[in-house]
Amino acid sequence: MPYDDPALKEFDGYYQARSASQRERAENWAVAIGLQKVDGLVPSEHLISVAKRHIEGQITGAEATSLVDRYYETKAGHDLPEDVKEADRVAARINEVIEDEGFSFSPTYLVALHGLIFEGVFPHAGSIRDVNLRKREWVLRGDSVTYGHAPAIEKTLDYDFDREREYSYSGKGKREIIAHFSRFIAGIWQIHPFREGNTRTTAVFAIKYLKSMRIKATNDLFAENSWFFRNALVRANYENPLSGISRDMEPLERFFRNLILGEENELKNRYLLVGIKPSEKAQLDANRQGSQKKAVRKKRSEKSGQKTADRLVSLLKANPHLTQEGMVAALMITRSTVQKHISNLKKSGLLRRVGPDKGGHWEVAK
Repeated sequence: MPYDDPALKEFDGYYQARSASQRERAENWAVAIGLQKVDGLVPSEHLISVAKRHIEGQITGAEATSLVDRYYETKAGHDLPEDVKEADRVAARINEVIEDEGFSFSPTYLVALHGLIFEGVFPHAGSIRDVNLRKREWVLRGDSVTYGHAPAIEKTLDYDFDREREYSYSGKGKREIIAHFSRFIAGIWQIHPFREGNTRTTAVFAIKYLKSMRIKATNDLFAENSWFFRNALVRANYENPLSGISRDMEPLERFFRNLILGEENELKNRYLLVGIKPSEKAQLDANRQGSQKKAVRKKRSEKSGQKTADRLVSLLKANPHLTQEGMVAALMITRSTVQKHISNLKKSGLLRRVGPDKGGHWEVAK
């Protein structure tokens, strides 16, 4: 599928590849990179280049992870910000885990999964937290979900997994399956077994669990909707009776219906805001539309500017002695616009002035 995210657009071409394995590897990388947005992380160009080598079959997933790790032992890697290092390392590990066929339905595997994903990133990777958490959420207007009590995490996980084992998905309708699966995943996330990385671990576990049950899913939905996934988990686990707010499973079920059934339900984060009023919803929509229109105008302006610059270059190739007045007349633009384009072309090394203003000429780089 084509992506809007600049980092993910690098993989668009692979979805037209004849090789099913290439398409699958591209999807895995899109998921791995997209999940980093849950924590506002953006990968480096180095990771993208490594991912492409893996997608094209030049290296294995394990070799890709090793290349990323070794890169951060070099000076170039050391100079990158810590959040980029985390994005790269975690994305490489998630890709490797998704590609691997191994899976075990147990709390032990969940904890081990966290260790596999965050090894070398968090000092507490693969360890159950021993402190209680509280996280302010935008979607809750600054309030927090009540997470699992630290001393009871192991027993709570055992309880939830035991109940899930007792449930049979056989003979159930698709929507019933999705509703039950959503509740289980929401419950695991609410326990929040780890200090950090809970949403990314939960997402990967959900992907692996569905795959183990032979339930086909469009996993790359996580690529551009990971933030919605997290906010849906928040809403599924938050209630405030005095404010008239109940737990809401519908957004998470909507996400999984898109993932599993291929539905095209709207996944808008702004509509998950607790207590949102019609007027506020309308304002959020207006703000969103305004931002989109502004982005479109900017893109058009940049495209128009590039076309003008290209026309100017062609013009000066044909007539190196042309004056600025001649450029204004030929291109039907203002003198200040001509001067701006000349300045930009000079800075980029595409254009230089040879000789004096009078009697000299323009030289276009080949």
